[in-house]
Amino acid sequence: MLTLTTRLTRVAAFLAALLVLPSLASAAEPIDHEFDLYWGEKRDITNIHKRAFMKDGRHEFALFFGVIPNDDFFTYIPLGLRYDYHVTEDIAIELAGSYLIKENSELEDFIETQILDNNAIAVELPQFLEWQAGAGVLWSPIYGKFGAFATKVAHFDFGIELGLMALGTRVQPEGKAEAKARVDVGGNVGATLRFYVHEFVALRIDYRHYFYAARDADDNNRGLSYPLEISFGVSFFTPEPK
Repeated sequence: MLTLTTRLTRVAAFLAALLVLPSLASAAEPIDHEFDLYWGEKRDITNIHKRAFMKDGRHEFALFFGVIPNDDFFTYIPLGLRYDYHVTEDIAIELAGSYLIKENSELEDFIETQILDNNAIAVELPQFLEWQAGAGVLWSPIYGKFGAFATKVAHFDFGIELGLMALGTRVQPEGKAEAKARVDVGGNVGATLRFYVHEFVALRIDYRHYFYAARDADDNNRGLSYPLEISFGVSFFTPEPK
């Protein structure tokens, strides 16, 4: 038989245990949280998916058209071709050329028709573009994908380009009817965005900023000219090398 004193002692011990256990549990929570952080860092996984469209060793041919909108007196519409050989998945050697269709800008038409007595006097500018051709290096370090139309996954890549180029221009000497053809050397920088619709086909958006030495009517240097070209095209890829 347990004495009354023994029973009271056991009840007191049980009640004390009930009071102490919650505090021990709360003290253990920060430790558990630290363990969660530790194992979370250890288990962190970077998930990089394989590219769906590989370019290494392939040839790319792109037909494009565009616009050069930043000339005050002319709007140029380039029609051309780009060729890229993809040395690696990220690096390509690019050759490009285009013929430039010249249209009068709204400013020139306004000057000739409204200010200069209904085209009685024409606005004669000393130089205008006819064609361009060049070579450069295209670096495409960014590749990704996104959901399209809730059922499709669209793939794209983005690159930057640096190159040298030749520009065919015509210089109009003052007082002479015929413009003189010349070739100017320049450079360009730009960017390319591709959207892949098939293993062999991609849509391209290209931005190029050209730089070359402009000429006056006496064929003297009159500073730096910097046409800006935005173009849209379709690329066709050769099969992957075996």
